[in-house]
Amino acid sequence: MLFDFGLLKTIWRETGTHPPFTRTPETDLVMNDEGSVLAYEKGGRPTGALAGAYLYHLAQMCALIKSGDLVLDLGCGPGNLLAQVAKLNPRAEFIGVDLSESMLALADLRFRQAEIPNVELQLADMTRLSQFGDASFDTIISSMALHHLPDISALECCFSEMGRVLRPNGRIYLNDFGRLKCRESVGYFVGRAAAGEEQALVDDYTQSLHAAFSKEEFEALVARYLQGRARVFSTIISPLTVVIKGGSSSPSLVPKRELDMIYRALPAPRKNDVQQLKLFLRLGGLPSAL
Repeated sequence: MLFDFGLLKTIWRETGTHPPFTRTPETDLVMNDEGSVLAYEKGGRPTGALAGAYLYHLAQMCALIKSGDLVLDLGCGPGNLLAQVAKLNPRAEFIGVDLSESMLALADLRFRQAEIPNVELQLADMTRLSQFGDASFDTIISSMALHHLPDISALECCFSEMGRVLRPNGRIYLNDFGRLKCRESVGYFVGRAAAGEEQALVDDYTQSLHAAFSKEEFEALVARYLQGRARVFSTIISPLTVVIKGGSSSPSLVPKRELDMIYRALPAPRKNDVQQLKLFLRLGGLPSAL
């Protein structure tokens, strides 16, 4: 069922005229706590709370990545999504960076167990990418990582670095939460996405939505540092999901058979997540790659 009463109430709240609530940064800007790390990793597994969103963004990323690309993943975390992207694009090379040693340890174990050879992991700060030269990467990707930055100054540094290391004709796909208007809306979306999940994941999701930057903040930084190389999209009515995309997509690059297999294996609530993202982002101007 695509709509529910709670969603309709949330839409009503979010269409009000009041401004978004004040951002509250994450309590732990670098996630190293073992319980939180394991809960987040579990949420990104094939049937976890993040699986539907991951599938939608996986398809979008695959539509941009070409054979021979060098791809940078900012805030790769435990590597759930990066592993899928790298496996479906074996002729591209990936560098995943994160500031959490615990996250990278899980990611390293994942890649070794799955025998995924085309990924290099680095402990690094996405606001300071001095280890990479100018115009180093064909593609930059990131999923649900930018809201972990402490403030708008750090976000600006991150966009400045992305603009520097991305090649002039490079491609980019970033997705993150956008700041909602009402704190009550946070409760609805957390309850819908994280029902039945461990409390650590519920708490992390709640903090993430309170720490989200606004769509307008993203638009200003894209205009300044990516200068026509990317656009900002969001879910219609309420910017729960914000996508920054640049470069031409190619339907021929999307491994539709493999993505369809992943979709069929999702539990019903996660399939609904995919369908809602497809609908509300398409209404926001972003066609689906699925």
